[in-house]
Amino acid sequence: MFRIAIVEDRPNDAERLQVALSQYAQDKQIEISCTVWGSAEAFLDQYRHQYEIIFMDIRLPGMDGMRAARHLREMDHTVLLVFLTTLAQYAVEGYEVEAIDYIIKPITYASLRLKMPRLLRRCSVEEQEIIIQSSEQSIKLRPSELMYVEIFDHHMQFMTQNGVIRSYGTLKEVEDALPENFFRVNNQTIVNLRFVKNVDKENVILDDREFPLSRRRRKGFLEALQSSGIRM
Repeated sequence: MFRIAIVEDRPNDAERLQVALSQYAQDKQIEISCTVWGSAEAFLDQYRHQYEIIFMDIRLPGMDGMRAARHLREMDHTVLLVFLTTLAQYAVEGYEVEAIDYIIKPITYASLRLKMPRLLRRCSVEEQEIIIQSSEQSIKLRPSELMYVEIFDHHMQFMTQNGVIRSYGTLKEVEDALPENFFRVNNQTIVNLRFVKNVDKENVILDDREFPLSRRRRKGFLEALQSSGIRM
């Protein structure tokens, strides 16, 4: 599933984009989930690295789209950002915040259809699925959906944004299969750096859990966190 955020204060414009995305998903037989935010402040306040693509209006009330994009890049430099604008000239500044594209409003299905293949290809290229063998079936999982992995006596729990997947194996096998934005913080746990909210002297803190940070792994963890571009 591709998770998309729409940051748009005009309900009619947000609805047009939602309808176009829904039609595209139906035509291409893919899953797309959309969440709409009416202000940049509300969107940034809850941001937890949970989207692959963000469509953001440039001319938002309060904090405008460019300011919001700068704040977004302080938290996440990998998510794909697409500006929504009435005039192309406003989108030129988007290169400063690594916007991948822009769409002129009013949005039509035809204009969206031209943009989506490139966006989805970028999502697919930048993230290879991993396969988890549960007790019942093989499950394909996109690493961005995975928050952390725990192991107890070879019994593993993959905590995703949609629930828990249970499997059996070794943490080393999982560690080798995961991309660089994952880090093993102790003998039982691998965390996705994108979900880390804080680090104290002894623990790594995610949204709903905290895990002991091994002393011998602390330096490497902090270096990985810094090189990932993630700021807390």
